[in-house]
Amino acid sequence: MVNCDEIKDRVKVTLEVVAEGAKELAAKAADKAKTAARIARLSLEIAGEKDTIKKAYLEIGKLYYEMHRDDADGFFAQLCDEITVAKADIADKEGEIASLRGLCEEDDLEIELYSCYDDPCCLDSAYCDCEEEAEILADDEDEAVAYAFRAIPPAGSGNA
Repeated sequence: MVNCDEIKDRVKVTLEVVAEGAKELAAKAADKAKTAARIARLSLEIAGEKDTIKKAYLEIGKLYYEMHRDDADGFFAQLCDEITVAKADIADKEGEIASLRGLCEEDDLEIELYSCYDDPCCLDSAYCDCEEEAEILADDEDEAVAYAFRAIPPAGSGNA
């Protein structure tokens, strides 16, 4: 027959073993948490360094373009030409926007450009019926882009 002292001793030993196992498990968990935190910290530092490199590459490219846009060789010449053409296109489009805004100001209206592709309900739609004045501007059916120009009365006019 088993006596009470023997049961107490077995329970005590079992609890000590369980407690020791829990301590080891907690220590391992703490070590893993420290390791995970260090990995996360290092990953953020790496991302920061990559961003520094990217900014430096961009600055090098910008400086190269500014210094050699007229005398670049090979592939650099093609890239410099692309930048020059894109800058000219931007200037033309900015001029057109300024001209259009000027027309709207003459009529005491403000124009807002609304892209339906910013609206989740229109993401998969080639035709947008969100705005009454929507029109489709596209080179072909596969690249349809819907834009609506909304005439907004100036603030304080009471017609908002």
